[in-house]
Parts: sequence; structure tokens; C-alpha cells
Amino acid sequence: MEAKTKVTKEVLCEEARFILANIMAESKYGRQNSYDDIRRVCEGAVSIPFTEYVGFLEKSGYLKHDLSKESLEVTSLGEDVVNGGSLTELTVQAVAHFKSARRNKGRPENKSSSGPTKAPPRRYEEPRPADGMSAGEVLDSRYEKLASIGSGGVGTVYRARQVPLNRQVALKEIRDLFSFFAEEQRPEIVRRFTDVVRAHAELAHPNILPIHDVNLEKEFPYVVSELCPNGSVRRLITDAETIPVGLSLKYLLQTLHALQAAHRERVSHRGLKPENMLIDAYGNVKVSDFGFSRVVERDQSVIRQVYVGMGTVAYMAPELFVDPAGAGPQADIYALGIIFYELLTRKLPGRRSPMPSEIDPKLPEGLDDIFDLMTRDSRSERYSTVDDILDDFNKIEGLNEVMDQQQQVLAAENPLNEIKFKPGATQPGEQPLEATTSVESSAPASATGGAGSKRRPYSFQQRNKK
Repeated sequence: MEAKTKVTKEVLCEEARFILANIMAESKYGRQNSYDDIRRVCEGAVSIPFTEYVGFLEKSGYLKHDLSKESLEVTSLGEDVVNGGSLTELTVQAVAHFKSARRNKGRPENKSSSGPTKAPPRRYEEPRPADGMSAGEVLDSRYEKLASIGSGGVGTVYRARQVPLNRQVALKEIRDLFSFFAEEQRPEIVRRFTDVVRAHAELAHPNILPIHDVNLEKEFPYVVSELCPNGSVRRLITDAETIPVGLSLKYLLQTLHALQAAHRERVSHRGLKPENMLIDAYGNVKVSDFGFSRVVERDQSVIRQVYVGMGTVAYMAPELFVDPAGAGPQADIYALGIIFYELLTRKLPGRRSPMPSEIDPKLPEGLDDIFDLMTRDSRSERYSTVDDILDDFNKIEGLNEVMDQQQQVLAAENPLNEIKFKPGATQPGEQPLEATTSVESSAPASATGGAGSKRRPYSFQQRNKK
């Protein structure tokens, strides 16, 4: 008899999103969203029978099941959930639905919307402490976990003590990731993870997060890196009362130099977002997780399903939806352009969004052009290298008025000391270092990648042709 599996509310939420994302991805690949095809991809990777998830998602308005064609279609509510919106509402609905189903499991099941159930429902229980682990645990007699400071699709990040040196570090344990894939896919995931960690570890630059240590042989591998005590750029965007223009430009330059160093070593990030632009003790950005999206990149021969947990649709270059294997440095440039706009304006750009200088007239002339050329949909019109961006940046007039020329790139004193954060704002370490409301960055998992998308910025040239 099969043992009952404990399913937390977080798992219910992510697995529901996982199914919706796969349906959207199949549509992006130009396939019919056949019920049976989606079921074959998803049913081995979810904790509750696929048919029950479909019934819940249809009942809650996230999904349409066309019985005549046996096809599935994600609604606008479902698209919002895949892109990270309304997750609290989804979780509450899922918990209520499956608790009710558990109480009524002895009653005849309504089979009208999703066909016969092929397995009995598994048991839902309230969540246990993260990963079933506790602070104070020591790994390999070298690293003592002190506190969980963030969790995401790949695993959990801990503030830890490196015992032999008695120093604090960040320890990322890769645990949650494996629960979303079949056991036979584990060797491929571990192989990819090993490759990207080693490639990241070879990158040496002041604005790239250094990896100190790793254990890839454990059941749950872990990576040890520098601890950045000031959180991430996401915290700055979300919680700072104001962001000085000079600081936004400094963080743009720092990230550009990090990407420049990585690209010269033929390493692309492929999943850049504010959450992996970490801020160290001096207030400088250090980019983390180079290549991590490659670990779960959709592969028709090995990994077929879309993985909800890596990347964020808003920062994905168009080529990541249609040719992820061919995406490279220009995808990083696109993502940084979106982040740059967000730092300057506190908003994500839409197709017809105003240019940065229209929102803040104090911005130096020329930044609009740089943002525009970083975020063009067509790679032939987009900046091809970071060097080209830096060349144009150095030509901008008026930079001296907003930037300290002695600290244009590296800060000697923490600039965050001068920034006021909103009352009750998240403190460093309280927010995930990876986004948990995101979609795997190399898979075409969201309808926002199509024509008329709100996520892609309006062309600067088109704007001037009006």
C-alpha cells in the first residue's frame, strides 16, 4: 500500500502553478493543449492526482477544460498566477478545496470535468518547519546553520557559520528542487547543477558573488558563498522611500561590469533579476546564480516539464521563449535593461510605458536611448555587447551632477546608510534571495511573451515616430 504523502500549502500552490505553466508552455510551442499530453508530463511530478488538480483549477476559474476537444486552456486568472500574482488567494482556495475533498473522500466523486480518478487523494497536512530542518544543524562538520534567510524554487538559503574559520557565510541547500522532478531526472539535474556551479566559481570579479565551497555529492547538494548582509536590489526597489539616481546608475554600472567579466569567459546568466543582485556590507552589488536557470531548462529529451521556480517572466528576453538554447549575453542585457528602468522609476516597463526621462525629468539625457537599445525585442536592434553599452554610457553629459566620480563603480562607504526605508519594511535576510513567484527563465511558460505583451517596453523609435 502506498504511503501517504504530506503536502503543505506551499506545495499545493506551486504544483497548481506548475500545471498551469506547463499548459501555457505547450501553447507557446504551438501544440494543442491536449488533456492527455499535459497529464503525461505533469502527473509524475505532483503530489496529488493530476485529475484532482484540474478539477480544482477549473472550479476556481484558473483553467478551462473543453470536454468536446479534451483540451485545457489557462484563463487570464491562471496567467496572473503563473506570473506570480494572486498567490495568497490561490493558496487559500487550494487548502480549502483539498481539505474539503479529504473530508468527503467517501462520497461519490464528480467526474464530469476531469474524467475518472486513477489514484486516491493523498493527505493534506499543515506545513512543517522549512525542509524539516532546524537551525543549529551542522553539515560535514564544517557549516552550522544559524537561520533561514530565504527560500525559492531551488532550495533554502541559510545564514551559516563556517566552523573552522568562525565566520558567517551564506549556505544554499538544494533540496526543494528535487521534489518537482521524477527520480530518473535527478542525475541530469545534478550534472547540470555541477556544471553551472563550477562555471560560476571560476568567475573572479568584485561584483560577482564568490563561491567559497560546495558539496555536490550529498543527497541534497549545497553551495557556500559570501554573505551579503544588505539583502538584494529587490528590497531596495520594494522598500526604499526613494532611490537616488546616482545609486541606480552605480548599480547599473556594477552589474554591467559583472556581466562583462562573465561574458568574456563565455558564461551567461540567463536569469538575471533583482533578487540575485545582492548587496554586500559596503553597499555594492554582487551578482549571484550565474547559469542557474540552465539546471532546469526545458529539454524535450530529458526535462519536458516547465519548472515553476526559476527566473521571472518580466525580465525574460523574447528569445528565451522561442530559442532558449540559443540565448546568450544579449538576454542578460535585456534583463538588466528592465531592472534599470525599474530602479529609475519603481515600475516595470510595459509596451507603451513612458521613457525614464518622462517620469523623472532630472535624469541625464541619453539614458532613454540606452534603456531602449538594451530592451529591443529584436536581437539585431539590441546592444550586442556590454562594451557597447559602456561606450554609450561614458558619452552621456551631466553624469557628474548625479554621480560621485571617485566612486562611480565601487562604493567605499555603504550608500544604503543614507537611504530611508518605509516603516515596517522588510529587513535584510527576511526576503527570499530567489523569487518564489516566478517562472523558469528558459521555458516559454507565460502568455506574456506573445504579441501585444505588456512586459516588453515600447520602442523608443516607434514613440518618436508618432
